[in-house]
Amino acid sequence: MQPLKKILSRFKRLHRLSKIAIKLGFLTMICFYITAAFAFYLAPHVNYINAMTIYKGCLEAAPAAFAACVCAGLLGDLMLPKSDQESSDGKDEG
Repeated sequence: MQPLKKILSRFKRLHRLSKIAIKLGFLTMICFYITAAFAFYLAPHVNYINAMTIYKGCLEAAPAAFAACVCAGLLGDLMLPKSDQESSDGKDEG
C-alpha cells in the first residue's frame, strides 16, 4: 500500500499537460480493450480470421499505447516549465 501512495503523491506533482497525456493513454488503452472484446464476441458471426486479427492486434497495441503515453507525459514533465509556486516550494529566493 505504501508504494501506491508514493506513486500517487508523485503523480499529483506532475505538470497539468503531462497528466492529460497519461490520462489519454489510459483511455486509449481502455478503448483498445473494448474493441478487442467486441471483435472477439463478433468473430463467430462475421469473417472469423479478420475479427481475430483485430482482436489480437488490439490486445498487443493496448499496453504499448499506454506505455507510449506515460513516456510522453514524463518527458513532457521534464521539458515543460514549472510555475513559480511549484519551483520555489514556498521559499523566498530573495
